[in-house]
Amino acid sequence: MSGNKFKNIHDQNLAHELTLGPAGKPEQISDRRIILYNGYVYSPWESIFGGLVIREGMISSVFEGELPDKLTRNASKIIDCKGNNILPGFIDLHLHGAQGFDFTLAAEQEISKAVHYHAAKGGTTALVPTIVSAPLSQTKQAAERIKRVRTKSCKPQILGIHLEGPFLNPLYRGAHSEKYLLHPGQEMVEDLADSIGKDLAIVTLSPELPHALEAIAYLSRQGIIAALGHSGATVEEVQSAFDCGLRHAVHTYSAMRRFHHRSPGALGAVLTNDHISAEIIADGIHSEPAAIKLFFRAKPADKTVLVTDALAVCGLPDRECKLGDKTIISKEGKAFLQDGTLAGSILTMNRALDNAVKMTELGLTDVLPAATINPARVLGLTEHKGSLEAGKDADITVLDADYNTLLTLCCGNPVIPPQ
Repeated sequence: MSGNKFKNIHDQNLAHELTLGPAGKPEQISDRRIILYNGYVYSPWESIFGGLVIREGMISSVFEGELPDKLTRNASKIIDCKGNNILPGFIDLHLHGAQGFDFTLAAEQEISKAVHYHAAKGGTTALVPTIVSAPLSQTKQAAERIKRVRTKSCKPQILGIHLEGPFLNPLYRGAHSEKYLLHPGQEMVEDLADSIGKDLAIVTLSPELPHALEAIAYLSRQGIIAALGHSGATVEEVQSAFDCGLRHAVHTYSAMRRFHHRSPGALGAVLTNDHISAEIIADGIHSEPAAIKLFFRAKPADKTVLVTDALAVCGLPDRECKLGDKTIISKEGKAFLQDGTLAGSILTMNRALDNAVKMTELGLTDVLPAATINPARVLGLTEHKGSLEAGKDADITVLDADYNTLLTLCCGNPVIPPQ
């Protein structure tokens, strides 16, 4: 195979070439036929050497082996992946921002920049921006800004809004401001749900709080994911919440009642309930490698979810940024409050995946579902996202052997890396 139509994946200008038209202006190419070949395609459950064909923003076929000549006819772009890994695009259910922009405070253009960073650098093709505990009026305003961005862009796709709080246990508040924490009264929960509407995807709350069980039942009836987090719950309290509809837990281990063999607490409940999906921040800071390995051994393979919990300091050199009204300091790979409390992370999803593979000593096919199909399961989107199969959205990430992001395609549209 030869000729100008073949693009080298190692060319740093690849994403620019794919999206720039004759006049040097960005162009959408989701309605054209794109072929990726000469790579290892992860479905994510298994891998084959071959490639795939994209048409009208969707995967039309996956092929094994060398690129058949018949597939090259009328192709708009043909991309040589040079033996690198072709993966389903990553889905992040829990992140607060990047590039100095916090989703709780950011303007629409700033939200877009933060989202774009996670796509270009981290391989994230779909995400759920997360709002930290704040005054309810501010929470609603932040949600409105995210909703407006969601309607304008699909690179990457915003799948909904995640409210992390304000219904959290003050004793396990972590980096959340205690003054904004509330009990989940019925009127308050219904008001938030009505205000945000169908865009509200996840609400993290502490199931041991007064009225929490009623809130979990209500959210579940509305199709909103009720997630355990920042919790001092007992095993029995988590079971009661599960009976009411709780099916997910955020950042396992962090801001969670510790395990004791005579009182397993929220952690013991999350690790042993095979029907609860659970997030993990694989940065080696929130949890040590042994804890990450234990997490992947304890949870069923379809219930593990990698998240970044990335803050506004993600993607920046050591500096200060905001998380709601809190000042976050990043230094030497860690993000913490001024009093030293560990906050979120500076992770991108490609690094979370890299770390998890190394820490667990598992294969890529064992860990990759946690970044792709499993979060799609949590959101009920497996018909469209999470795996490389014909008929699904062409959300694709190409990584090299060191997990560097070489190319990100969102619904078939390449994301240009920031300059």
